[in-house]
Amino acid sequence: MALCADLVVAAEDAEIGTPYSRVWGCYLSGMWILRLGLAKAKEYALTGKPLTGREAAEIELINKAVPADELDAEVGALAEQLASISSSQLAAMKTIVNQAYENQGMRTTQLLGSVLDGMMRNTPESMAFMEKSAKEGVPAAVAERDGPFGDYSQKPR
Repeated sequence: MALCADLVVAAEDAEIGTPYSRVWGCYLSGMWILRLGLAKAKEYALTGKPLTGREAAEIELINKAVPADELDAEVGALAEQLASISSSQLAAMKTIVNQAYENQGMRTTQLLGSVLDGMMRNTPESMAFMEKSAKEGVPAAVAERDGPFGDYSQKPR
């Protein structure tokens, strides 16, 4: 959801990813694809591996990463800067950028993402994931999904 924002600032140590790439979902938005390009989008879509806020900024998935203790001040300064620009100017600039991506198929990608996500939540693997979640709890299902990769909630503290 955050990738649908116009600007994204995260803490350097934030953990960003799509573990549901492994089971129980599909990209709901095309923003990973549109922001990263083919090679990196496939890397993260097919592996579900996470990246830090710093790494996300380096590959231009997000706009900027800052130390966690500076995050509030950084976002506040950006908000003040944007607030100093007229809303009509911001709307025009946002519209032209979005239109360029729309011409590349952003809207149909968003639609297809929702359709595929719904389908992927009803595969035999997804149903097994949900059954395990119901019987043993979500942490057990997530541990089974992410354990082999040693990431997200399964990595050492």
